[in-house]
Amino acid sequence: MHGTAYAQSEAAPASPEEADDSNQIVVTGTQIRGAQINDVLPVTVLDETAIENTGAASGDELFRSIPQAGTVAFNEQNATTQNSARGDVGSINLRDLGTGNTLLLINGRRMTLHPGFQTELLVPVVSADTNEIAPGSVRRLEVLRDGASAIYGADAVAGVINTVLRGNRTGGFLEADWRASQGTSLYNYSISGGYGFDFGGGRGNLTVYGGYFKENGMLASERDYAGEDNRLPLVEGTDFEGDASFNNRNTFGPFGQFDIQAPSSRTPIGDDDFYLQPSTFPGCRLDFGNGICARNGTTPTTAVRYNTNFGNNLISAKKRYNAMALLSYELSNNVEAYFEGSYYRSENRRNIEASAILSAVPVGIARDAYWNPFGPTTLADGSPNPNRLPGTTIAAGGADLIMERYRFVDVGNRDVTVDKDTYRLVAGLRGSLGAWDFDTGLLYSEADLIDLARNRVSLTLMQQQINLTTPDAYNPFNGGCLDDPGEGDCTPNPASSIDPFRIDVFRKGGTSLALADFKLSRDDLFTLPGGDVGVATGIEFRRETFYDDRDPRLDGTVTFTDSVTGDFNGSDVAGTSPSPDTDGTRDVYSAFAEVFVPLVAPDMNIPLVEELNLQLAGRIEHFDDIDATAIVPRVAASWTTFPGVTLRGAWSQGFRAPNLVQVNDEGTTRSNTRDDFVVCQARVEKGTLENLGACPGAGTISFRSGARDLEPEDSTSINLGVVLEPVFIPGLTLTADYWRVKQEGLVGTFGDDNAIALDLLRRLNGSTNPNVIREDPTADDIALFTGTSLAPAGAIIQVLDPYLNLDSRVSKGWDFGMFYDVPNFGLGDFRLRFNAARLESFVQSAGPQGQELLDAIEAGTLPPDVSVEGLGELLEIEGRPKWRFSSAINWESGPVDVGLFGSYVGEVWDTSVTRDELIETDDPNGNFYRVDDFFTVNFSISYTINNDTALDGTRLRFAINNLFGEDPPLADETYGYFSELHSARGRQFHVELRKSF
Repeated sequence: MHGTAYAQSEAAPASPEEADDSNQIVVTGTQIRGAQINDVLPVTVLDETAIENTGAASGDELFRSIPQAGTVAFNEQNATTQNSARGDVGSINLRDLGTGNTLLLINGRRMTLHPGFQTELLVPVVSADTNEIAPGSVRRLEVLRDGASAIYGADAVAGVINTVLRGNRTGGFLEADWRASQGTSLYNYSISGGYGFDFGGGRGNLTVYGGYFKENGMLASERDYAGEDNRLPLVEGTDFEGDASFNNRNTFGPFGQFDIQAPSSRTPIGDDDFYLQPSTFPGCRLDFGNGICARNGTTPTTAVRYNTNFGNNLISAKKRYNAMALLSYELSNNVEAYFEGSYYRSENRRNIEASAILSAVPVGIARDAYWNPFGPTTLADGSPNPNRLPGTTIAAGGADLIMERYRFVDVGNRDVTVDKDTYRLVAGLRGSLGAWDFDTGLLYSEADLIDLARNRVSLTLMQQQINLTTPDAYNPFNGGCLDDPGEGDCTPNPASSIDPFRIDVFRKGGTSLALADFKLSRDDLFTLPGGDVGVATGIEFRRETFYDDRDPRLDGTVTFTDSVTGDFNGSDVAGTSPSPDTDGTRDVYSAFAEVFVPLVAPDMNIPLVEELNLQLAGRIEHFDDIDATAIVPRVAASWTTFPGVTLRGAWSQGFRAPNLVQVNDEGTTRSNTRDDFVVCQARVEKGTLENLGACPGAGTISFRSGARDLEPEDSTSINLGVVLEPVFIPGLTLTADYWRVKQEGLVGTFGDDNAIALDLLRRLNGSTNPNVIREDPTADDIALFTGTSLAPAGAIIQVLDPYLNLDSRVSKGWDFGMFYDVPNFGLGDFRLRFNAARLESFVQSAGPQGQELLDAIEAGTLPPDVSVEGLGELLEIEGRPKWRFSSAINWESGPVDVGLFGSYVGEVWDTSVTRDELIETDDPNGNFYRVDDFFTVNFSISYTINNDTALDGTRLRFAINNLFGEDPPLADETYGYFSELHSARGRQFHVELRKSF
């Protein structure tokens, strides 16, 4: 036993009343019960002491403490739209190889996936929800840091995390826990308990757990880095002082931007495009009254832009409920029946920014709309129009307007609740059939979610309300707050004009997993000079399902057709692109075999070969929905040269089938701001645009769709390591492991921005990119392109961006571990732990079309202003720090326990911020913003009463998470920091009272 993997019989129980589940060794990474295979496998274990050191109040916080865990894409700060996985959810992404490439197990069997999904590198990804795992119910976490597709199947490309639950309890406990974040109103508390007892003369045991957690939530305004989109004050005194990238106030606010459907000469504005602003601001062209004026142009100046974090929650209000039952009963001396049942519910509520229209979906305002400032001179009853502005030559009948930018701040922040229910049932038999061990079971798990967003805006009903010809019409021309246009709306419309178009919008989702398996193993099939040969084999069937049911106003049932322009949009919800309902089912059939071969044993007395062990495994897996079959092998070995020095290595192939969303997506439309390089190139050649870098973005519709001809992603993993256990330092184990993973055929999209760039390249060569669908050129288009190197091109209708097996990726790095149980020398028991992950390289290769663009840029055919993002060396880019580590020191003496836990996340580059004044540097990332590293320390002390009184078994624990009150390092993100890497909870005080009985 070398400290990097615990067997079940060797995991120290947390308290006397807890027994272990089996007398046989079971380690994540092998299916052979009892095989002494520990040294072959790079497994990191967090036992109950290590889990408690992390200070985690949720599964997400617990899993983040693992240095190999990677970025957490599913998190509440990162989920700002209904197309995200919102709510009280956490994801897992070992080694940053991609969300969905890590397999999560509970007691050795997989978890069902979270019902929500979101895009990562433009494709939908899925993950089990780490928050479904309550830290208090976990005996230990086993993290296999190596590809394990041959052992466990699909989605084990990056590794496996097995959660071992605390079963076979005799006795019970009650625990109360309270935490508060210093300097804020944020607090949470939890109440949990468990009880277990033997029955049937000791042949059976029932253990039950239950828990309740509540957190009150926190506004973004309680953190200076999160409450304000304008973060320029936070970079004063740095190289990025004054950098406009740190002012993220939004061009969509209560001061709207409009297009007059009349010649620009008809108004003093001198432009058909204008936006509203306080009249005290420079550039006013036309007075609108009430302190508001119009300024010409299409993009509001910085001073007019809106703080989208106003009124938002940084941390949501939430409740969690969980209940669990673990039952085992010996039917005979050879057969045991077991049952696991669990239920989890989370309720999450938060405010996010008020709805705004999409740039690609402007809204027409009729010329006779009551509040239209350029409406008819007289109303229908013949009376003068009180809202028509004087001083224009707009025709007496008025002019239509197009509302191109507007945020409905007076409707209120979107109020989002996400409620989720998950249950899991496992029933099985395990025992022995002669000399063979067997385990067979049935699993069914289901998760259902309802995402409900209040204070949304129906485009159809809103346009009707704006275009009323009576004073109860909605007025989008009354601006916001004159002193600070970015904070709220000081001139809101009355509720009577808002309520007719205020709507609730839902998204319902669900996943299920049904699984049946049968496994046989034997650790002594026959004997070699090196020891007993172990073997395991098994079969498995599983059915996975999912559904994603969108609100009728999103799925195409209720659409929006502009009553003024006639333009059509598949979504009737302001600010959200149309999304069809989606569902899918997959049946998976698999079989595996594994052999453990001890080639050399110590008593063979072979020089420099104290022990030599070999693991061979293979798996075949068939996916019926894509009609694909994968066969993958694994070879691993350990070589102990002499006592205390063990070398280990593994080579394996893996696969990950495209997830059900990727396969079954019949077409998702997204609106993004993209540069039309074709039109801009014509402007550059005509001299009306400086370069393509100055190309003004416009709303562009991207159409993404799945395909059943997608193939599984292939991977090849190598792991080489050394384990040192110096005989002269008892209790010390040192480990170092090198790993390398090559992934091929990654499912992705080419990207609509890359597709437009490819359209430019091919048009320069006389052809086109058929995935960029354009309108026929208008007379203005033809005039623009005349005299240029390009044939006339019309405006982009949409870009087709299907999911494809495109790219490859090579990642490599190191893991280091130190585990030291200090011999007791009279001052109590000391325990030291250190776990570090060093990411060395993360290189993303281009697919054929991407390479076509790169070659053109290198050859000078395309200007350097055209870039292909997300390719090449991505180490430290938008996450993926070089170094992450955790360390812990624990001291126990009698009833007193003291712990220190440190967690470190290294520096990364934020590529959304580039220096205003570029510097010459050999570092290709040197002009990006450098996000600082983040080191936090937890401290805890506890006292346990051990006497014969009623207080016997009572423990009081006091802890401080983030002892030094470190803020997350600043980044140009929604809330001012990388929520995928860092926490905004600050210093937390934590008091816990526990009574065992």
